[in-house]
Amino acid sequence: MIITNQYNKSMKRYLLLFTLLFVQDGLGQTGWKAELPVVEKSDYYNVELNQELIGAGTEYLRITDEDGNEMPYFIRSTDPIRETGNFESFKLIKNTAKDSLNSMVIDNHTVENLNRFCIVLQQAEAEKYASVRGSNDMKQWYIVKQQAKVSGLVKQTTGNTEMLIIDFPQGNYRYYEITLRNDQKSPLEVLKVGKIKNSNIYGNFTAIDPGKIEIENNANNKNTRFSFPELKHTYCINKIEFSIKNKPDYYRQTLLIDSISYNNYRFYLSSRNENTFLMNDFFLSPQTYIIIENQNNPPVVIDSVKFYGLCRYACLYSEAGKKYRLSLNNKDTVYPEYDLEYFRDEIPADIPVLKLENLLPIPEKVVPKRELTLLERPVFLWSVIILVGLFLVFICVQMIKGLKKQG
Repeated sequence: MIITNQYNKSMKRYLLLFTLLFVQDGLGQTGWKAELPVVEKSDYYNVELNQELIGAGTEYLRITDEDGNEMPYFIRSTDPIRETGNFESFKLIKNTAKDSLNSMVIDNHTVENLNRFCIVLQQAEAEKYASVRGSNDMKQWYIVKQQAKVSGLVKQTTGNTEMLIIDFPQGNYRYYEITLRNDQKSPLEVLKVGKIKNSNIYGNFTAIDPGKIEIENNANNKNTRFSFPELKHTYCINKIEFSIKNKPDYYRQTLLIDSISYNNYRFYLSSRNENTFLMNDFFLSPQTYIIIENQNNPPVVIDSVKFYGLCRYACLYSEAGKKYRLSLNNKDTVYPEYDLEYFRDEIPADIPVLKLENLLPIPEKVVPKRELTLLERPVFLWSVIILVGLFLVFICVQMIKGLKKQG
């Protein structure tokens, strides 16, 4: 299991590096640089990272003092869910685990309309997938949500738990069966399944402007494609909101895909859902497309598509009166490892926040072309080739004449 996790980590890093290098090369820059404000008191601080930095890859970030010495830090993100004290648990009729599968059956005894489950489990480093079925008698089951990847965006330091958010088409079955699958050989430890009273539970995201969105309806492929040609940088997105005012009901399979790395995320747009989707880090670039499968239906009219990135901070110890600089070079393949990472749970989250100053892109260094020497110029090379050819022809003619004389 450890070997598999390390392999997955390495593959994700190489995939991220490949995507970012390709995109940034096309944009003519290799990273970013900025300055940290000088503080009056020596203490730990959260440095708010701009979405451009997050999209360029926080794994490449370095913070140095005036002498060029590296300053240890770790990356922390804000909780994307508020008011978790309003969590209401459902009664679990079944909660079984075997191999890489978990199966839970919950009792919706009030038969209320539901479109989201919150699953609390022990933190686990694994890719997680979920499917949902519904029933009114626990005999005949109906598909509600086909298997799809789910994200554990909320991690609690107390209790070492995380929360999975599962959105599905609204319904009011008496019973719901949730099946979790992961990419390891052991199951997850599910603690409870419930809901949060406050429907507006998401927060701590920053809006990302993709610029003009181009929409193309392809009658031959029976799909609608969205592209983002005006994106100037790569962004890390964690949430998408679709605003759709179609009058007829619709249920369309949708694909968010990067045409370079082929990283993708599948979901369904539905007239019975809010059409808001959470995801693990997905890098949005000019090579990213959204493809809606229309089948034989008329295209869905999308009023707007909004992207959001999770707020992230670099936590470090800053000494009073000292100047610090931040740099990010996404061509650096050596990732930093600091002791401070082992103390992240002991450093409070509600510490002062510093905002970066003078954030600027680092242009790619263009190596000046040197002049070709005489021996490297095409005219000289072709001259040599022609002379060698003429010499060989002369030798051949002399040999033929010599053979004729002998004959």
